[in-house]
Amino acid sequence: MTGNILSWRGVRPHIHDTAFIAPTAIVIGDTVIGADTSIWFGTVVRGDVHEIRIGART
Repeated sequence: MTGNILSWRGVRPHIHDTAFIAPTAIVIGDTVIGADTSIWFGTVVRGDVHEIRIGART
């Protein structure tokens, strides 16, 4: 995992190969990022309490 894609309590994010994650975005824990999705600069997606799902082309 890179520095901005992090496991939380043993749970890793699932990120589709075609998703764009900006270098300054952070994705943590129980998260699912769909195909052709963009997570832009400065965004934090925290799956530390509940699952976060971001669907395709979002």
